[in-house]
Amino acid sequence: MIKEFNFWINNILVSETLSEKIFIYLPECGLGDKITCFPAFRMLKKLNPDKKIVLVTEESMISIWKLNKYIDFVIPQEILSKGLESIFIRNGDNGKICDWSFFEHHQQHIVKSAVKYIAGVTPDEKKDDLTYEFELTESQLEKAEKCKNELLELANGKEIIGIAPANTMISRMWPLEYWEQLTQLLKDNEYFVVALGGNNDLKVKNVDLNALGRYPIAIIPKLLDNFKYLITVNSGMIHIGSVNQEVKMIFLNIGQFPEKIVLPFRKNNNIYHNRIIINHKCEYKSKCFEGHITNREIVKQMEEYKKQFMIDTGESFPENQFKLLQKYTCWYYCYKDRNEFSCNKQITPEMVLEKIL
Repeated sequence: MIKEFNFWINNILVSETLSEKIFIYLPECGLGDKITCFPAFRMLKKLNPDKKIVLVTEESMISIWKLNKYIDFVIPQEILSKGLESIFIRNGDNGKICDWSFFEHHQQHIVKSAVKYIAGVTPDEKKDDLTYEFELTESQLEKAEKCKNELLELANGKEIIGIAPANTMISRMWPLEYWEQLTQLLKDNEYFVVALGGNNDLKVKNVDLNALGRYPIAIIPKLLDNFKYLITVNSGMIHIGSVNQEVKMIFLNIGQFPEKIVLPFRKNNNIYHNRIIINHKCEYKSKCFEGHITNREIVKQMEEYKKQFMIDTGESFPENQFKLLQKYTCWYYCYKDRNEFSCNKQITPEMVLEKIL
């Protein structure tokens, strides 16, 4: 049963009941990062079946965590300043601050990383379930059924293909014009094209249905039962979509991440189950990835790249990109070639259509 968003602070923090609970504090992170943590709570509950799991996190995302049936209570961090000190400092055995760095998180498969830092164990792919699952309420199931019927009526018998034109980090984005070209190719082949994602994602004007922000995250995996394909980049939608174990997915692996690190586990812990991967062939990919995850060397690399950029172009590296360059050193190589979409454009709309047809 889904646990209600509750404020039972006094009861939860009573000292004599602390031993019955495990407190996890998870700081703010992206939507996809949150979903990668779902299997970790399954593992944590498996290891501690007699304890209640209490998650302390940002209030604005409580609804996402309520989809995880292995979490017993969710408490907003905004109202627990004294409680946090009590749990995570004085009673360290009962509480864990899961504040691993972005760089640590990408040293191994992201789901395995979450299990390691939340449940404290290294998972075994052969026996531990590392797939995603959402537990929906009756009202959410009813909403999903209603939206499904409306969608099928709009498609009017055509096969449905979902696209996820994420407005994400530039090193992971596919150009808007490519999404539009792909949409037209799909429509020319009699597919009904639906744009899925949030209100801030790229607006593809020629889709049959702009569903950005239209459907609650909880019901999207259910709706995907009616889709022929879901086409995504490395964004939150690849994780939302992977909650559905069977929908066919096409992953445009733009940027520097190896697929074996970022692809969610699906049926039987198989990252390739019902999934087609299209990779680019940029010669700098491995160097980009190394710079992306190397925490100790990141500042040093950034300074070297800025100097090299001056040598190559005769210009200073753009000041408004310094902060992003520090986090995503792969950008240097794209700027070096004077094309910020160098790897994005290697994957063309025609290549995607070929996989579908």
